[in-house]
Amino acid sequence: MLGGIWPGGPSDASAMRGLAKAGGMGAVVLTIALAAAAPASAHVVLGGSGLRGASIVGQGTCKYGVFGPRGVLQVGIPSPAVSGANTRRGTRRERSYVRYRVFLTDASNNFATLQTSGWSGWLRLRQSTASGWSTPTFFDMDWRGNYGADVRIEWWSSRRMIGWRAHRLTSFGFYNQYDVGPMGPLASCFKYTDTGL
Repeated sequence: MLGGIWPGGPSDASAMRGLAKAGGMGAVVLTIALAAAAPASAHVVLGGSGLRGASIVGQGTCKYGVFGPRGVLQVGIPSPAVSGANTRRGTRRERSYVRYRVFLTDASNNFATLQTSGWSGWLRLRQSTASGWSTPTFFDMDWRGNYGADVRIEWWSSRRMIGWRAHRLTSFGFYNQYDVGPMGPLASCFKYTDTGL
């Protein structure tokens, strides 16, 4: 499970190649943008099974802010880039539906779930098509915490779920209350103090 690899599954680099192959030039641009915006290991794959396409999640953000008398950490999780699942051999015309949800976790307590987002909207994709959602997910949390994020992606036929994959973000860029950043990358989201050492 280390290095973005799970038993029998692709590495981050092969997932990016799969996205590029799946969507032609548009996916190549999307893949290059994700690669430039995030370190090579912005996530690890926790597991998955069934028929599924390629997927990748970029670097998260962690912004500290002071609003009135209290401090807040805003944890930002980018939307994943995905391709459709290969449901029939020898054809690339089949379509699958893809959705995702984010689990905000307590990085100091064995990544126990603290909050969950709602499900995203559905994307209808061919195996040869790569796409993503346009908006990231944000959680406003207590500034004294230490937070992580897991992303569950599901592939569906028109009637049932056919596959899933779970990613854990391992890279966050930190922004302080003056919007200076990103600092890091950090392995989880916490109030980072740059001492200059």
